[in-house]
Amino acid sequence: MEENKISSGIKGIDEMLYGGINLGNIIGVVGPAGSGKTLISLQFLHSCLKQGKKCLYISANHKKKELLNHSLVYGWDFEPFINNNLLELKCLEPVQVVLRGDEFHLTSKYLDELPIIVSKIKTEIVIIDPVTDFLLLCKNEIESRSRLFNLFQIIKENGATALITAESDVDSSSTKSGIIEYAVDGLFILRRLQSADMNEILHVIQIAKMRWAKHIREIRQYDFTDKGIEVYSKYNVLLGDTGETKQRN
Repeated sequence: MEENKISSGIKGIDEMLYGGINLGNIIGVVGPAGSGKTLISLQFLHSCLKQGKKCLYISANHKKKELLNHSLVYGWDFEPFINNNLLELKCLEPVQVVLRGDEFHLTSKYLDELPIIVSKIKTEIVIIDPVTDFLLLCKNEIESRSRLFNLFQIIKENGATALITAESDVDSSSTKSGIIEYAVDGLFILRRLQSADMNEILHVIQIAKMRWAKHIREIRQYDFTDKGIEVYSKYNVLLGDTGETKQRN
């Protein structure tokens, strides 16, 4: 591993990046529900911790116990890293339901809470899974853009490397606003495609963007294994509506 790079924790992705993620970059991982965004973020987290990096992991969708227990299935025990102060694991609730009189109301401090946590807890690695709720709470595109750039600026000023997940829009490989795709240094696009024989859904990844770094742009198939995500160099993908099958080694 080059001194200015850090492993993604996934061999196939490191190969596509010619060695790993550039230190100081903010990487976006965009995909639909069930595409493995959280798993990729946890796999990256475990890899960074094994490399001795101090990490901050922020989850907006899962409870702490849930994350820790599910990670053990893949052989990733995060408890020792928490106890050794190498890992700060924060599980936040973007929206709370409160009772006011006889009525329930939605309330949120997330737009202010998330940047404060990232600013105060200075680590080498920052992972946010996902940032979608943060953007949805903004009133308009101008606010979401300014708040996201402010969040990224805090990460950059702390000298951290970051991985940020986001949900793609329905029937699309991009997010609703497209702000994530524009703001990040690197972008991993996750998609689900029909296999050529129509018998299964295939998961594919493409590195659509990587500023200031050479990378492989081809689409590659990946799968879920008992050790996490595995990206293959050979794949079989249905192209468009033609039924044509494409294979690569």
